Amino acid sequence: METSAAAKLLKREPESAVVREFIAQLIDDEHLVVTGRMLETELRRLAVRKGIDQEKASEILDLLDVLEHDRSQFRQAGTIGGDQVRSLDALHLAAALRVGADALITFDERLKRACELVGLPVLSVTGA
Repeated sequence: METSAAAKLLKREPESAVVREFIAQLIDDEHLVVTGRMLETELRRLAVRKGIDQEKASEILDLLDVLEHDRSQFRQAGTIGGDQVRSLDALHLAAALRVGADALITFDERLKRACELVGLPVLSVTGA
């Protein structure tokens, strides 16, 4: 899971309820929902900008398996996903590839295209 999806758990957006239900179902079905440590900083900064209590960010992070980034992920992130993916999104992608993720949960269109380029499926989270 990366920031565009996790943000929907932190702040109220049109997709928030369906994302919350989707993540709960994955966890109930004993799937690991993995993210990199960088998400902690991104969620906490978003909470500061939106005036949301840090406890809410902590609750979200507690739902996830948060993995540490290693040097090789930073190196890989510098080269994968084509020329449109942003640096932090490339790091999310590198982390997902490192752990052998089955798919990535994202709402970011550039990151979706980067996933396509490396053959990583994107989980579609919709209310339909």
